[in-house]
Amino acid sequence: MKFQYKLKQFILLSGDLILFFLALWSGLVLRNLEFKNTKQLSENLSVFVVIFLVWLIINYINGLYDFKKISQKKFTSTLIQSAIASFLISIAILYIFSTNKNTNPKTILLLTVSIAYLLIFIWRKVYINIISSNKLQANILFLDYNQEFQEIIDILQKQMTLGYNTKAIIDLNNQINDSQYHNINIYKTKEKLEKIVNENQIEIIVTHNNLDKEDELSQELYQLLFKQIKITSISNFYENVTGRIPPSAFYKTWFLQYLSDLDKPVYNKFTKLLEFVSIVFFSLFFLILLPFISLAIKLNSTGKIFFKQKRFGKNNQIFWMYKFRTMYSLAEDGSAEMHGAQFAQKDDNRITGVGKFLRQTRLDELPQIINLLKGEITVIGPRPERPEISNDLQNKMSYYNLRYVIKPGITGWAQVQQHYTANLETSLQKFQYDLFYIKNRSILLDISILLKTINVILRAMGQ
Repeated sequence: MKFQYKLKQFILLSGDLILFFLALWSGLVLRNLEFKNTKQLSENLSVFVVIFLVWLIINYINGLYDFKKISQKKFTSTLIQSAIASFLISIAILYIFSTNKNTNPKTILLLTVSIAYLLIFIWRKVYINIISSNKLQANILFLDYNQEFQEIIDILQKQMTLGYNTKAIIDLNNQINDSQYHNINIYKTKEKLEKIVNENQIEIIVTHNNLDKEDELSQELYQLLFKQIKITSISNFYENVTGRIPPSAFYKTWFLQYLSDLDKPVYNKFTKLLEFVSIVFFSLFFLILLPFISLAIKLNSTGKIFFKQKRFGKNNQIFWMYKFRTMYSLAEDGSAEMHGAQFAQKDDNRITGVGKFLRQTRLDELPQIINLLKGEITVIGPRPERPEISNDLQNKMSYYNLRYVIKPGITGWAQVQQHYTANLETSLQKFQYDLFYIKNRSILLDISILLKTINVILRAMGQ
């Protein structure tokens, strides 16, 4: 299922790249009013290859290859923003790379970017309609129904671009209302699986996690293997669709299976290189912006420039984490908390005017370069939580402290997917994202998180 999703993304990306080259040729045609542009095309091709690769990265950062976002209402505005960003960054690239003086690459660039993103708009509309059609949807049978099954079914019904069609549900416990789902066959009495599969042309069966305890059901599923039916558990399917580990997977054997061996030699070398590059880059950025941010904080409100809090690090080791102060100093210790530790809320009235800007752009995180230098955190990992809040969540959610089996990070999978947490429910989702990251850590996943973090910063989506 992951392969199919990646394949759809690759086809979409490949289509974009082809359209970029077509747009370049079209731009030359409009610029010169002639079809034979072989010479100019070859003269500009090398620099535009670099430009097109940058455009693909910009599109990825803006979520144009994410099928969970691609069909949303903001798609058109996101595409326009990507086009503007592509044009402005490409101008800088043209200054860096030498171009033929007999041509005007900026005019060609303007024509190319305009044509390219118009073609991309049309391409995506066509592609979305194709992959969302019922003929290309994989028919799914769910063998059980509970809160996790309901969450997944609701997601699949809203996001047709994922390529799944819920065709049938077995609801022996009678938890589904008769009017809850339309165009889905609900089976409330026990029937032969083969009969249900044939009636609904099922291609994927999603089971519950306790399949090993049901010999009769296991035998029926075994017989279906000869029909080329794909069988997967709700845990695996939930993980693939949401990017989170479901609560039903929270049991000791799961943690022993996926969290007991965290040694990844090649990946660990990559993280060390990433830390070194980040230290150099963020140190320079921090030193350049420090006087301006410090002055703005002081002029906006009374209190210290820097703010520090105790946080849990790897293996529950407590350290002081540093940030620029973004809230009013209300308590005697200079913090904004009058009644003990609490979550920051959306539109929190304790946040200063300057603090709101620092949070939205994530500039308040810059002093964490100190923690990075001390080796207390890394670039990518679960965000370090305060001991008071973490202990409270541990009492309410078993295994919560297992998120500290690896070093916490400045940014992470939960941050780019969910942003901030403000209650128990969102904290549980954050924990699910953290477990997904710990289980699936890889170089590609880390690069994806870095690119999505850039998107959060540029769009001022921090809170």
